[in-house]
Amino acid sequence: MLVIAPENNRELEKVRKLLAILGQSYQVLFTNLETDLGLGEDSLASLLTYTDPSSREGQPLFFNDLPVPDYWEPWTMGITTYIFDGQKRRGNIILRKDIQSRTVEYVEWLGEGDTVLTIEDYNRYGWRSRKRLLEEDGQTYLEIYYNRNQEEVLHHFVKEGYFLYQKKSGRDQLYANEEELRRALFDKALSGQEPLICLDSKVVPLLQELGKEDLIFCSPHQENLGDLQKQVKQILILNYYAPEDRKADFHYVAGLVDPGTITFQTKALIMTASEEVESLAYLVESLPGVDFHVAALTNMGPKLTNLSSIPNLHLHPNCSEESFQELLASCSLYLDLNHGQEVLAASMRAIESG
Repeated sequence: MLVIAPENNRELEKVRKLLAILGQSYQVLFTNLETDLGLGEDSLASLLTYTDPSSREGQPLFFNDLPVPDYWEPWTMGITTYIFDGQKRRGNIILRKDIQSRTVEYVEWLGEGDTVLTIEDYNRYGWRSRKRLLEEDGQTYLEIYYNRNQEEVLHHFVKEGYFLYQKKSGRDQLYANEEELRRALFDKALSGQEPLICLDSKVVPLLQELGKEDLIFCSPHQENLGDLQKQVKQILILNYYAPEDRKADFHYVAGLVDPGTITFQTKALIMTASEEVESLAYLVESLPGVDFHVAALTNMGPKLTNLSSIPNLHLHPNCSEESFQELLASCSLYLDLNHGQEVLAASMRAIESG
């Protein structure tokens, strides 16, 4: 199965989880020019540059291993990392999200007056995958895409919009715009009859032209999908909608889980934005075998803190997003005991997570 997506976003993550639950293997094809791609992922750029099997081997580049001219040297000062030529700063090294690993995401090369002239992107396998050349106002005018051997493969003339594909043999290929490049690459990449799931509405007409009739489209919302509904075989809605609000022609996947993959934990999570948690004391005392975790984004008032002596009640005031995610993952029960729509977003995310 092939999943076509505009970028690595929350909607794609939901589809990944759904396919994992179903035990379905899949590949992802991004409709953009992303160059930092994991196993089982491709993009318009990587279809031309990740052609060697060794392209996906290796580790992120350690900052001190970055190639620099003689007598230039990288210096790190915690999160901030620079390249110096003696006392003169020649570049900035921006590290990947795992800051402690000190590996390179991209490098800004400087001209006079600390003006950024070029930006070089490094992928998770440790090799330079793209160079961006900038004008004085910081706008990119040329992007150069490399393969693992550091050969220039694709040139994107940003302002003019066209692309030049430099083939290993034969004449170079010119594409007038990204749509023309996408059409040519999709024509080759989608030559098989594998099932398709699409999350990018912009490419649905192209997929139709290529004869992909059994197309499944995924949308986070159920609104304004009339035109798309005529072009695809099926529409899956990723966000949660109450049964009475659902449309008959769509399929809803929020909350779908495989019970066989879940270990039940006698823990219940309650997210609140006030002290008004209905019948909390009665519920906690009536179910001594269940650990109740009450989380709030702010401080908690006395109606809650006065219950802190109950052994199976755990309060989490000023709960961060990270802590909320950990609680949501560890609790098998989510109880919405709030009045009104105080924490609707948290309730919806709990439903989506199963």
